[in-house]
Amino acid sequence: RSPLLRKFSLVSPPHDANRTITTGALTLPGHNPSLPTQILDDTDVTVGARTGKKSVPTEQKGESFIYYVVYALVNSIMCIPCLYGYASVIFNHDIYQPHINVLSKLVILSSVVHQICFSIFSSLPFSIGQVQDAGLIFLSAMSHTIATSILNGRGNDVDDDVVTEIVSTTIVLLGLSTASLGAVLILAGKFRFAEAVAYLPLPVVGGYLAFIGYFCVEAGVALCIGNTIMVPSDWANLFNKQSLVLAFPGVLAGIFLTFVARKCSDEAMLPISMVVIPVVFYLVLFVNGWSIEDAREGGWVGEQSPPVPVSDLFHLVDFGKVRWDLGKELISTWAGMVFVVSFSSCLDVAAISMDMGKALDVNNELMTVGISNFVSGLAGGFTGSYIFSQTIFTYRTGCRSRWIGVLVALTFLAVVVSRVNFLEVSPLFFLGSTLMFIGFDLLYEWVVEVRHKLVLSEYVVLLATFFAIQFLGINGGIGLGIAVAVFDFVLTSASVSNVVRVSRRSLALWSPQERTFIENYVYDAQCPKIVTLE
Repeated sequence: RSPLLRKFSLVSPPHDANRTITTGALTLPGHNPSLPTQILDDTDVTVGARTGKKSVPTEQKGESFIYYVVYALVNSIMCIPCLYGYASVIFNHDIYQPHINVLSKLVILSSVVHQICFSIFSSLPFSIGQVQDAGLIFLSAMSHTIATSILNGRGNDVDDDVVTEIVSTTIVLLGLSTASLGAVLILAGKFRFAEAVAYLPLPVVGGYLAFIGYFCVEAGVALCIGNTIMVPSDWANLFNKQSLVLAFPGVLAGIFLTFVARKCSDEAMLPISMVVIPVVFYLVLFVNGWSIEDAREGGWVGEQSPPVPVSDLFHLVDFGKVRWDLGKELISTWAGMVFVVSFSSCLDVAAISMDMGKALDVNNELMTVGISNFVSGLAGGFTGSYIFSQTIFTYRTGCRSRWIGVLVALTFLAVVVSRVNFLEVSPLFFLGSTLMFIGFDLLYEWVVEVRHKLVLSEYVVLLATFFAIQFLGINGGIGLGIAVAVFDFVLTSASVSNVVRVSRRSLALWSPQERTFIENYVYDAQCPKIVTLE
């Protein structure tokens, strides 16, 4: 959902006057060499933001293993900081904080499982999949419900046994929720029910995704200042001078990463920026003669803790302390998660398909997402899906080998196996900024950019869903959004007696050369390819 790349890298192949250029459903005559319009590879055409491709080869000649290693590392640099942020979102209750280091590694291990499954089962050899933002709020709500229920039953009396009971119950029930979600997606894909997912109103899903953006910003700021932000009143924590100082660099870095992702055409700029931010932090420490301990005392890096060996992951769960009875309290949240993750996964596949200019079997890809969630859940993991922005990034680099996904999984696994506690050496504002970057991007996309794509009443439904989730919770907010969307549809349908053709102008910006090309070869006033009816 958070597009890390915005533009295409273009190359100009030798001209062939006899070839045709295919874009969407259009077949165009041979390209005029007098026009400087650039073509992708030898089968692509780029017209504004659209691209077409005849086929996706599994591997291109001339690619070396080093080539795969480099782009796998680039993908990992963009993923790993976000995964630490996701862990802080899922386990946002204070009771989980003593175990946050090992829980963060569990999230990364879950991403290893997802990536391996996508590399094996996906029809796209360059696919990237990991724990993803669509299910974050549901997982967070489940973990919070479990912690609150157990603490209330114990009279808020906290000891090691209570913490073990909460952590064990949370990991097992979240894992089973993820596995059952995967089973539903497998069945939906098997029986070709993906089209039914489209009946969930887009404005409602947009409102939910916008709220994910707000939630990520909220979690990012909380990670910077070291205090939980769960309700609007918690933003008052920023009135504290120390908290404001700790949060400011994170907000600034989040805005910077959003700007780089949206405005820079060079695909390498985002991963480079994500490396530069912590490097600048340590340069500032060095220049001022401050040690890492000084930074820790100031709240800039995490508290020092014993190393987390990989064996600790297997000691997180005590099945004898699992509260199975709490499963019934999660059913409604799980049902909402199924609908939203299903819809979100279909959107991811559609986005990848549009970028490639090649039709994909949504049902088949939904089964792939289901398999990865089923396996991840059985391993105690969390919900995930295609990371479409990084799948598109890998596609644009020209990598067509499954080695990319394998190497990304091995990089994640190396972080899991490592005894280094990255939370105590990474600047907290940097980890927070990666969450805020995702949040800013989602908010801009689903509150600002989406406005011209929806009629006013649909946009009102989107905003109503966004605010309703804030005050009524996930299920209540989505339920209210669907009710408002149905009411809007009935009211609109009843008030319109006829359908008329209207003229619409694209908001895309074209260069003079592209405009000439479009006027000559694409537009046809006598046989229009797109007609708008209202």
